Amino acid sequence: MKQRVISGAIVLAVTVIAVLFGSFFMKGLLLFILGWGSYEFVKIRKESFSYPLYFILLITSLLIYLFHRHAQEFMLLEMLLLLSVAVFQEKESFTDVSALFLMSVLLGYAAYYIDYLENYNKWLLAYVIIISYLTDTFAFFVGRKFGKHKMNARVSPKKTIEGSLGGWFFGFLTSYLWAALFHFFDLSPMLMLTASFCLPFVSEIGDLIFSLIKRYYGVKDFSNLIPGHGGILDRLDSNLICIILFGTLMNLFL
Repeated sequence: MKQRVISGAIVLAVTVIAVLFGSFFMKGLLLFILGWGSYEFVKIRKESFSYPLYFILLITSLLIYLFHRHAQEFMLLEMLLLLSVAVFQEKESFTDVSALFLMSVLLGYAAYYIDYLENYNKWLLAYVIIISYLTDTFAFFVGRKFGKHKMNARVSPKKTIEGSLGGWFFGFLTSYLWAALFHFFDLSPMLMLTASFCLPFVSEIGDLIFSLIKRYYGVKDFSNLIPGHGGILDRLDSNLICIILFGTLMNLFL
C-alpha cells in the first residue's frame, strides 16, 4: 500500500507539472506515453514481441497525433498493413491486429486532444483529468463501504453497482462545481453540463474496457512500470476515454 501511495504521488506530481508548465514538457510526456503505451500493448499478446507490429502501432498513433487532419488516411494505411500481416503471418490473428488498430486510434486521438486542450485552456484539461481520477477514487471507497451487487464479474470482479453509482454521483458533483468555479459554463453551458453528466460514466466504462483487454490476454497489468499501479495503460485507461469524449463534445458544441 505504501509503495502504491508513493508511486501515485509521483504520477500526480508529473501530471501537475505537465498541466501547469505544458509546452515542451507536455509534448515530451505525450511522446513517452505513445512509445511506452504501444510497447505495453504489443507486449501483452500471447505471441512473442513483434517489432514490426510495435512500429506500425507507434508510428500510426504518432501520425494521428501530429497530423490530425490526415488521420483517416493514416488509419486506412495502417488497416491495410495490419490485415496484410494477419494474412501472411500465421501466428498473428485477425483479433490481435484488429485490437492493435483500435489501440493506435485511441492513443493517437487521446494524445491529439490532450495537446489541443493544453493549448486551448490548461484548466479544461485539468478538469477532465480530475473527473476521471475522482470518479475512480469515489467508486472504490463507496463500493468498499456499500457495495453488494457485482456490476460485471466477467470483466472486473471487484466492481459493484453501488460503487459505480457513487463514483458517478461524486464525479458529476465535483466536475459541475469545478466548471462553475472556473466559469467554464460561460464557454458553453450545454457543453459543460453534458460533459459533467457524461464524463464520470464514461470514465468507469473506460476502466472496464481496459480490464476487458487484460482479461482477454490473461494479464493482471499491462506492465510493472509504476509499482503498485501497473503500466501506463493501467494508469491512464479511463483518462484516455474521457479526453477523447470531451474533445469530441467540444467539436460538437463550440
